[in-house]
This record gives sequence, C-alpha cells and structure tokens, in this order.
Amino acid sequence: MAYLNIKNLKKSFGSTQVLHGIDFSMEKGEVVAVIGASGGGKTTFLRCINFLEMANEGTIEIEDGFKFDAKGTYTPKDIRSMRLKMGLVFQSFNLFPQYTAWQNVYIPLQLRSKERLKAQYPLFKARLSKAYREAEKSALAENKKRAEDLLADVGLSDKMGNYPCQLSGGQQQRVAIARALAQNPAVLCFDEPTSALDPELTGEVLRVISELKEQGRTMLVVTHEMEFARKVADRVLFFADGVIEEEGTPEEIFCHPKSPKTAAFLKLD
Repeated sequence: MAYLNIKNLKKSFGSTQVLHGIDFSMEKGEVVAVIGASGGGKTTFLRCINFLEMANEGTIEIEDGFKFDAKGTYTPKDIRSMRLKMGLVFQSFNLFPQYTAWQNVYIPLQLRSKERLKAQYPLFKARLSKAYREAEKSALAENKKRAEDLLADVGLSDKMGNYPCQLSGGQQQRVAIARALAQNPAVLCFDEPTSALDPELTGEVLRVISELKEQGRTMLVVTHEMEFARKVADRVLFFADGVIEEEGTPEEIFCHPKSPKTAAFLKLD
C-alpha cells in the first residue's frame, strides 16, 4: 500500500459535482505538483483531503493506519484530529494578525499539548497533581523551543518578534509553512502558495519548499508555477473538469503530454 491512498473521492456542491471520483496515491517523501486551469477541481481536492470540505464519497488512507470513509459519521472533535494529519499552507497566509510570528507557530503547539494532557489526566483532581504540573512545564519548554526551531528552519530567526503586518508576503508565507510543520503532518499540502506574491518573494517560498523536499517531506503542491513543478516535483497531476486528466513525471507531462487538454493548457500557460 502507498503512503497516502485515495479512492473514488467525489464532491458536490448542491447539484454541481466538482470531483468525479478521484483515485490517487503517493509514496512517503514524494513531492507531487497539481496543475490545471481554474475551476478544474484542484483546490476542492486539496480541501477535501484536509477535511475543510467533507467528501460525499470515497476513502482516504495513510500508511500509519489512519482511514477516512465518507460513509462514516464524524464529530467536530474527530474532524479536528483528522486535520492534523494533513498540514495545509493557504495562498492567503491566514496568520493571526494580533500575534507575533513566534506566537503564530507556538500557540497551535501549546493548544495541542493541552488537549493531550487533558486526555492523559481526564479528572480535574489529577490536574492538580505534581505529575500534571511537571508534564505541563515540560510541554511548555518543548513547544517554545520547537516554535523557535521551526522559524529558524524557514530562515526567520530574526523575525520571531515581528507581527504579520511587519513582514513581507514571502516572510508571512514562511511563517505559515512553519506553523503547518508544527504538528508534523503526514502530508504537507500547499494551495497556490505563491499566488499572492511578486516574483522576488515567490523565490523565497519556493526555496523553502525545495529545502523541505531535501529533508524528505511528503508534499502535495497545487501551483501555477510551471518551472517549479518541472524542477522540484517527482510527479505532476493535471486536473481538468473534476478528474485527473493526466499524470506522470515532469518530463512526460511538460514535454510529451498525451491528453489534448494537457497540451492545450501548457501551450496557453
């Protein structure tokens, strides 16, 4: 079984069907780029596998035993837990403007730690114990350091105390990447991560994604940056009309496309 396995994923909004039975798999450490014209289903696909939208049909499985079946019933708590499996970096950053770069990464870590501690110590009396206080103190120290390390990894050691309004678009997107990495997701997903950036800032973000590839991160990147998809992706998917019209290596897709739709899209690009 592949590291990530998706079978017959379908999504409709009212009477409009957007995804028409997507079958897709990827291996651990693989980088897959998703390209295609607007309206082809790329973002809906990404949102469904991140559980921001719930698929109407289909299954999503990860090698570690995780499984989602659209036929199942899931509570809001279940959905929050599922989302931790798939990190998502949005095109519009979605940082909390009232918090510093460091706080934007640290706060989600700390909230997750509190949930785990409450599960370990479900009774209020237990949370007054010395063991609970020590565990809480240890988690606090670990989360502070992890937030610092993640920002250092994306080249923002000197910007930890800056608020989003004090950062460039590229820097804000790098904070968003650090935040997505904080939960150590099985798959790190990007939804047009450079669409809101000018060419110079785009380079900053693409360099970080390239470095993550070198570290062996499993990544799914919806992008309009064809050169990036050609150079960095191990595999490219071309979406059209709610299906994967064609997939292959960058060489196959960009130099020898088999589908007329793929060829037409690349000529227009």
